[in-house]
Amino acid sequence: MKTFYPFLILLMALFISCSTDQAGKKQISGVNPDTLIIENIFPFQSQHCHGSTLVELPNKDILVAWFQGSGERTSDDVQIMGSRRNYKTGLWDKPFIMADVPDFPDINPVLFIDNQSHLWLTWYTVMAYQWESSILKYRISDNYMQETGAPEWKWQDMIHMKPDGSTPDGIRKNDPFIQTLIRKYGEYHKYLDSAGYLKRPDGGIITEEMWNMALNRYFDIARGANLISNGVEIDEKGEKIRTQLGYPLMRRIGWQTRNKPLFIGNKMLLPLYSDGFDFSLVAITDNYGKTWSFSEPIVGAGCIQPALVLCKDSSIVALMRDNGPAPHRLMKSTSHDSGKTWSTVSDTDIPNPGSAAEVIVLKSGNWVLISNDLDEGRYRLSLWLSKDEGKTWPYKKAVFDAVPGSDARAHYPAIIQSADGLIHVSYTNQIPGPDGQPSVKNIAHGIFSEHWLLETTL
Repeated sequence: MKTFYPFLILLMALFISCSTDQAGKKQISGVNPDTLIIENIFPFQSQHCHGSTLVELPNKDILVAWFQGSGERTSDDVQIMGSRRNYKTGLWDKPFIMADVPDFPDINPVLFIDNQSHLWLTWYTVMAYQWESSILKYRISDNYMQETGAPEWKWQDMIHMKPDGSTPDGIRKNDPFIQTLIRKYGEYHKYLDSAGYLKRPDGGIITEEMWNMALNRYFDIARGANLISNGVEIDEKGEKIRTQLGYPLMRRIGWQTRNKPLFIGNKMLLPLYSDGFDFSLVAITDNYGKTWSFSEPIVGAGCIQPALVLCKDSSIVALMRDNGPAPHRLMKSTSHDSGKTWSTVSDTDIPNPGSAAEVIVLKSGNWVLISNDLDEGRYRLSLWLSKDEGKTWPYKKAVFDAVPGSDARAHYPAIIQSADGLIHVSYTNQIPGPDGQPSVKNIAHGIFSEHWLLETTL
């Protein structure tokens, strides 16, 4: 692929704000604390590349993964790709394959190292060209410190989802999973009403028709409407009656990865979401993936792709992408029992145009969020910092800021803090192609310090 150097230099000047060096400032790992550094992991190219994730290795190298191919869920050539950044040289090696199920799309990798120093890669394979047909996968490695190339994977398995209990005789009318959804949607409907979102003569945008259409879709999935067979219902007398019932296939597939897990002691909490249900939940393991349990659903109007953070009082906050109706805002839910149950979803004040976000807790205790802070579009990618665990976000800087309506965009970010205190981000980096040609993309990597982010106040 031809590299458009003059074009890229102009775009970097327009989109990236880097402070100038100041004499006497302390350097961190060779990076000036007042500087944002942005680098391309590989040259701009025409293939679709998206959904990046990154992890720091014990030798301080950075390993990044993303998916790449001719499209997304309908493209059989999509693979999970990776690259390493050498800590000593600051150079990225040539991209390599991290995972590939031949002739199926592999999507949304997540990289992390558990508390036994094992490297994990989780992702999902799309079986039938729809997100609802996705199957969760994971790989584990304890030999991943190579200078170049992919880790040596010692184990691979599926995450078999069973968040709904056992229904061998079919999904009955008093099914616990359905009863949980009825309760959770009832609570969320009350929130929408109290927040003024339901359509009324004096305002609101969500009509009862919209609400009922959405519920019908979700409860069709929950009741197994796509897989009907002979089952056994229990009547009012407690007697078994043979009848036609749904079975829970679609409750157990279609779950998707996006953000890193949260570790609490020996427990790993992996956030998941479903495009079929338009809601989220958490998969929990305390034996490194041998067995899994599942939280109750985190139910809202399109609350997906949760990012989890642990508060000082041991509660957990999930911040989620808004795939629902306007106003588009990051959505929030809280757990007070290590991720098993979750509060009614509510909107935050942070704009979100239906795009991924991620948040981390820094060594200082401050939170840093990276997201597209827009009502529509993905042409600006911003960093936010909170000193009060997400109650307020008074510090903000843009990583990427383009012209509204252009083909330029930066989105689907990932964020970590490395051992030296620096903060690393990766994201999909798209710019217009030359002379009216289609846009080109790569995965970008950014490095900055907490000090740099604290320099500017909203």
